[in-house]
Amino acid sequence: MGFWKRYAKAAALNVGIALLVLFVKGFNLKIYYVDAFGVAGAVSVLLGLLAWIASAGAFDTIGYGFSTFRGDRRYKDLYEYTVRKNEKRSRRKKAFLPLVIVGAVFVGISFLIPVG
Repeated sequence: MGFWKRYAKAAALNVGIALLVLFVKGFNLKIYYVDAFGVAGAVSVLLGLLAWIASAGAFDTIGYGFSTFRGDRRYKDLYEYTVRKNEKRSRRKKAFLPLVIVGAVFVGISFLIPVG
């Protein structure tokens, strides 16, 4: 996927979450806009950080455990499973970065909205 498409999808996710919060709370007070931008940005940043942790291989042991329960014995042991997953991950791009950056922008916007 293209560079800008990932950022557009992250922005669309944030706008959707912000609109959802605004529909629940209402559109009449400025503090609701602060809440909407803050919640959307926080959710996006946390999803991006979770994706980063997953791309670093933090959940490989859990994935290997589930593969042994299903009866898929494609891998000899956990080490072979981890090596193969690292090879697959090395070919991927950093998909978590747009979520973190766009989420940080939304959190920043929530700080800039004057409530007074």
